[in-house]
Amino acid sequence: MTRAEAIATINAKLSTLDDDGVMAVASIVEDLAAESELPRELTDRELALIEQSREDFKAGRTYTVAESRAYIDEALARRREQRAKG
Repeated sequence: MTRAEAIATINAKLSTLDDDGVMAVASIVEDLAAESELPRELTDRELALIEQSREDFKAGRTYTVAESRAYIDEALARRREQRAKG
């Protein structure tokens, strides 16, 4: 199911719910949205990656703009290919 399909399903079914059902859906959506709010505490993994990037920078291990663009373009192409396969 795509995001658009999920939203359409929710919208189609929402009007059939009683008040308690609507309140339950609203509560779920609020809880999910709260989990993704920023700012938030960084995870140990994120902090480790920041420290690693600082060390890489100090050691001269960096990408040029062209290398960075090529890397991102390749990653996006792979992601598009995976999405197309479904």
